[in-house]
Amino acid sequence: MDTTEAAFTTAKKVFNGELSQTEGARQLNAGHGINLNSAKIMITVYAKMVKGLEFKRALSAPDMSYYLARIMSEGGSNALTKPVEALWRHITYYEAKNNVTLKSLRDLNSSYSAIEKGSSCLDSLNESFDAEVKKALSTSKDERQKRIAESSAVPKTKSVLVQVYERNPYVVAEVLIRANGVCERCNGAAPFIRKKDDRPYLEVHHKTRLADGGEDTVENAVALCPNCHRDLHFGKHSKALHRTSR
Repeated sequence: MDTTEAAFTTAKKVFNGELSQTEGARQLNAGHGINLNSAKIMITVYAKMVKGLEFKRALSAPDMSYYLARIMSEGGSNALTKPVEALWRHITYYEAKNNVTLKSLRDLNSSYSAIEKGSSCLDSLNESFDAEVKKALSTSKDERQKRIAESSAVPKTKSVLVQVYERNPYVVAEVLIRANGVCERCNGAAPFIRKKDDRPYLEVHHKTRLADGGEDTVENAVALCPNCHRDLHFGKHSKALHRTSR
């Protein structure tokens, strides 16, 4: 478990009354080497986010991305309303106080705000796509390969409140089965099991983005843990994808 994942999990326990903030911070310090003050900030920010309240001390953009992604993963797009509001309150407070522009956090806020505003449409699309992936996972390898071969590698788009790509569920299923619960970048086990279907939680990432003309194919996709996924989007060496030989 990486430090951000541990911080999120601990912050949630503190919020639910399972731990005190002091106990949570000490656990993060002892188990993951997080500075006590930083641990308290990570715990406090989670509580402020789920309540929709302004917070003054911030997380890094990658950490904030993980918090938002995890909140959405656990509660659906509708769960983003208060966290997105809280993030915007922080951005406006911090920029006014320090006369700066928080570009990375603004980009995150814009992305998740668009998802939240289109939540009813996107939730329906995501539920439908998850059902298609589940169906694809239950088919034989030959059937999946046949469906992939018959499908266009260039995905269609549809407009809701934001434009989304109609990804091929058989490609996602094939990549997840290939990964077998192990991140194809760091070789670590999936960080948790999905509540809805007991599958290891990995995220399918296109090496060349669909928005940049990448194909929706097994060859252009990898299954990643959330940490590696956000590292590729926000990390210093974001263009580096170390494929395994598995």
